[in-house]
Amino acid sequence: MRTVKYILYIVGVFTMLTVVSCKRSAWDPSLKQNEVISLYQKVLTAANESPERGMQMIDSLKRIGALPYYHTDLMRAKIYAQSTDYLRLDSAIIIGERLITLDEAKKDLGYRQDILEMLVNACRLHHDDEQTIHWSTMLLDLVRQQGLETEALRTEAEIGMALSQIGRTDEGLAKIDNVIRQLKGQRKWAEMDASIIALKRKVSVLDLEQRYSDIPPVAQMMLDLLADYEQHPDEFHDDSYREVTDEQRPGYIEFYRAKCYLYKAHAYAKISEERKANREESAAAAKKASQNLALYEQTDFAKTMNGREEITPTWRFLGHYDKAEAACADLEADLRQQGDTVNARMAAILYEHAQTAKAQGRDAESVGLFEQYEALSKTLNDRLLRGKAHLYAARFHAQEQQQEIDRQKAGKQYVTIMAFFIGILAMLGLFFAWYAARQWGKTQLKNRALAKQIKEAFTYKDKYEELKQQLQQLANGHQRNAEGSPDNLAADAGLETHLPVIPSGGSLDSLSPEELFHYIEHEVSRRLLFLNPSFDRQMIMDEFHITKERVGAAFSQGSKYDSMPQFVNDLRLEYASKLLVTTDLPITEIMSKAGFSNASVFSRYFSRKYQISPSQYRRANSEV
Repeated sequence: MRTVKYILYIVGVFTMLTVVSCKRSAWDPSLKQNEVISLYQKVLTAANESPERGMQMIDSLKRIGALPYYHTDLMRAKIYAQSTDYLRLDSAIIIGERLITLDEAKKDLGYRQDILEMLVNACRLHHDDEQTIHWSTMLLDLVRQQGLETEALRTEAEIGMALSQIGRTDEGLAKIDNVIRQLKGQRKWAEMDASIIALKRKVSVLDLEQRYSDIPPVAQMMLDLLADYEQHPDEFHDDSYREVTDEQRPGYIEFYRAKCYLYKAHAYAKISEERKANREESAAAAKKASQNLALYEQTDFAKTMNGREEITPTWRFLGHYDKAEAACADLEADLRQQGDTVNARMAAILYEHAQTAKAQGRDAESVGLFEQYEALSKTLNDRLLRGKAHLYAARFHAQEQQQEIDRQKAGKQYVTIMAFFIGILAMLGLFFAWYAARQWGKTQLKNRALAKQIKEAFTYKDKYEELKQQLQQLANGHQRNAEGSPDNLAADAGLETHLPVIPSGGSLDSLSPEELFHYIEHEVSRRLLFLNPSFDRQMIMDEFHITKERVGAAFSQGSKYDSMPQFVNDLRLEYASKLLVTTDLPITEIMSKAGFSNASVFSRYFSRKYQISPSQYRRANSEV
């Protein structure tokens, strides 16, 4: 039993090692989750200042193995997703589509959420609204699966904006309004930030639909939220992973407050332009636009290139042509200095520059600028089409590569599984071979012991029969005395038997049934009468001149046998067992000599009597 346990233990260890060796080696994370997030934030912060610096940090992290490749790839994709260049956005989307299929993205829900958020952002900037809805829907299912209801509402706002972009404005606005309604009055940072995003998306949709009069109330809701947060920051604290630090809070508030002033200034400027027919209303709207514009220009964001670019149309609407002109010149010079003048920002600057020149009456300059704008727009449209073609081609190529990887992986898994099962079968085969050999050895030992016992029994019986003959001779010769009577001789020999004393004249009538059976048994065995195929009850009656009733009484009352055939079979089996040991005759011939006519019957009777087959008995005796 102990050996069996040892073999099973070896099989178990072999199985475990096989499974472990089959698994693909994975990065063993030495960093905690919060440290990974911290690295993400450092890289993305550096990338905001300089994308090249962010890429260098990613390469360093990958080179020293601080993060696994799938984390560094996601960082790279996030940096690409912040760009306005379509090819970089394509790269971000391609990387994200590859990462989302990894096992790590299936097992780590947080990592999968990061990928989906990046894909939503990249597709939104790429103006691929169908894909934005696709990835946003997957993100929505994922965050709801984790019970992140605030994240779900934030994602629904993104879906609402994308629906509006593809012409389903009413449905999109209804979805955004539902998000704003559910988040209203919840004074926690995550809910407040989600509300800001939802309100910001609503402003974008209203601007797209030219519903300018609806924009100021939405912007004011954002300002009210920011004011409440600024006055009671501790009450909004919730330890959510998106929450800004105390040092980041002023910048966060000022950025979105600047956006609100910008939204209101732009909306009132457009309202003023729309209502020129009504001087009072136009003047009132222009005054509100100027007030919000003055507030906007006091913010740090207004002093950045992005801030100046976003306010330029408002300056133009309000007649601040010098500011609009100066902003366009500075932005154009900045892009030329960077060596990138073929992009959407440059097109927007040329358009604003042309509109400003036209408003000032510089028609010739305006026409030239419009021509530049149209040429650049055509180039950008062509690039956009090429970018989409590149994206689709890259997706197709990535799918082909993934299919090939899957085929190779499936092939390796098949080989591994086959090797595993072959190994298991080999171990089981060895185990069963060992077990069979062990059982065979036990059987051989048992057979040898049985053969020895049977042989000793036959030897004892031969001696017993020889002593019986001697005692019978003494009895028939009337050589009895007190110390040498047959009973005393039998006792001296260690035999418990009662030998019949045959009267003179050979009559058996005076013998008891037991004495008669012993006499018949002795004579049948000595004279081998049982070998006669016709040996039966009648033959005993004829041979010993006794009646049928006497024979029946001898067997039923004086013997251990239930029937005479059983008595005959025992004698024949004993005879066959002697021939198996003392001769080299084939078993079939021994069977015939012993009086059996059927091999299967002979084998069955022999095994039943001696607990061993004839061939095993012969083999065991040869080894004894």
